[in-house]
Amino acid sequence: MSYELGLKCVTGQANADLSARQYYPVALGSTSGRYAAVVTKGARIDGLLQNAPSAAGRGALVAIGGISKATVNTSAAGTAIAYGDSLICGSTAGNLAKSSTGGTAYRFARAEEVCSTSTANSAVVIAVRITHEGPTSTA
Repeated sequence: MSYELGLKCVTGQANADLSARQYYPVALGSTSGRYAAVVTKGARIDGLLQNAPSAAGRGALVAIGGISKATVNTSAAGTAIAYGDSLICGSTAGNLAKSSTGGTAYRFARAEEVCSTSTANSAVVIAVRITHEGPTSTA
């Protein structure tokens, strides 16, 4: 059962329709100053979208600290997610996945719940602790 606790949120504007991206990672656009979906494996993440803005310019509520719900998928890294696992942006789907070996990646959160491989290839919402550990891990 996913949950939220002690969320620290900021507001901004969405850069596009993000109505299907609730609990997915977002980042501020470098030129637009609006929140955009993060869809590159290992990319920097600013927070997790808490609402579902349906058009560019609509308000985006973004969790930047605390424990939040997040969409994960075990197929992105090919392994189950265990409690405490480091999480990164895992794939072009833009969900979070367990960090594995490879190039550098932005470690954004730690899993507060498990996600087994039996849920592979489907998006699952679990609780994560936002840590912003940074780009010191491997993708």
